[in-house]
Amino acid sequence: MKKVIRVKTDDSEKRKFNLEKRKFNLVVTGPVEKVVEINPVSVYLKGTPGETLKSVVTITPSEKYKFSILGMEQKINTKIKAQLMEPKGDEKSWQIKIKSTSDKADDLYDLLTLKTDSRYRPTLTIRVYAIFLKKQKSKS
Repeated sequence: MKKVIRVKTDDSEKRKFNLEKRKFNLVVTGPVEKVVEINPVSVYLKGTPGETLKSVVTITPSEKYKFSILGMEQKINTKIKAQLMEPKGDEKSWQIKIKSTSDKADDLYDLLTLKTDSRYRPTLTIRVYAIFLKKQKSKS
């Protein structure tokens, strides 16, 4: 991976490099290690009014950067319900069970924020979309 960072300095010695307004680019390269696997990263549910839409998100910390999830917050109080499930026994993955219902055509959205004890990823976010489309009347 390669990232370019713009650095601004008040160091007058940097003028030797004829840098415009004492700004320069710092290039950082190196391998990136995965701290967590989230599957799926975003949830898209689609159905018709009256249906119950469901999904499960799996969160697996990497072996090298183990962490626990301390809590979960929902940003918007909608008809989207989320329940955090801790790993059982020897399991390493956390799960979030998501369920949504609506009695009318509606577009719902929520943002789940997970607080962790990881110094590398203290928060995790998962977007949830639930779309309830009107039932199409069949032509007969």
